[in-house]
Amino acid sequence: MTIPYTPEQNSIAERAIAVFFEIVWSMLYMAGISLRYWGEAFTYAVHIWTLYSTIVLSCVVPYEAWTGCKPNVSHLHVFGLLR
Repeated sequence: MTIPYTPEQNSIAERAIAVFFEIVWSMLYMAGISLRYWGEAFTYAVHIWTLYSTIVLSCVVPYEAWTGCKPNVSHLHVFGLLR
């Protein structure tokens, strides 16, 4: 049980948000893109995270565990790269 409106008590969610923003800042820095695109980078980071294998789900990615289908990653490309 946590007190409402106290995110400090939910360390798992706070750590996940921190990890996503570290990924976002890294993506923006490496691509040389303005910080105003952080929303697009955040969306892309979350999408990539669902396609990433974890220790908890041995041998499957979260997308596959949720849908039962292997994900198609042919649409992925380097963030910030124009096609």
